Amino acid sequence: MKKKKFVPASEQFDDFVIFDLSTALPEYTLAFRVNKLLDAHLEREADLKVYHSSRGNPETFSFYFCEKEKGRNMFLIHSLLDENPLMKSYFLIFQGYFNKKQLDEILAEIENIEDVLNINKIDFLPSTPKVSSLLKKNLAHVNSILTDLEYHMIEVHRKRIEQTVQLKKKSGSIKKLYNT
Repeated sequence: MKKKKFVPASEQFDDFVIFDLSTALPEYTLAFRVNKLLDAHLEREADLKVYHSSRGNPETFSFYFCEKEKGRNMFLIHSLLDENPLMKSYFLIFQGYFNKKQLDEILAEIENIEDVLNINKIDFLPSTPKVSSLLKKNLAHVNSILTDLEYHMIEVHRKRIEQTVQLKKKSGSIKKLYNT
């Protein structure tokens, strides 16, 4: 009997759709144009630190976040260690359910941004059974980004809750303001 090796489809990130975007635009300009075209509200948050198992120091990413609806988020991240000043590579990440039509419309809008040179979907399931070592390394890199992204979002939500004004309830009865 021939042995079969079980390989999971992806680790734990089934609700993420990730695009690799190449442009010469700085991150704040790209975020502004994406906000304008998609009617999104990407906001700069604290930098995302990604810990790789092979490196000692974390890699730092600029981090933009938009909550489209409850359970549907959009992220724009860019490595701050990027060595090529002319061509920048970004990850545009969608979390939650976006149907194919919505994603196609979003991609068409982003492709219309003047200085966007390339946008490609990152596929977690390679079509060939033999996977190159470079692809394995890239998928491991994306998986570590997504893992640290989830932890980072917990911290972002915690800070947002701390910043909101919370009114204290007054206990006891209402006192009369004047004597009758």
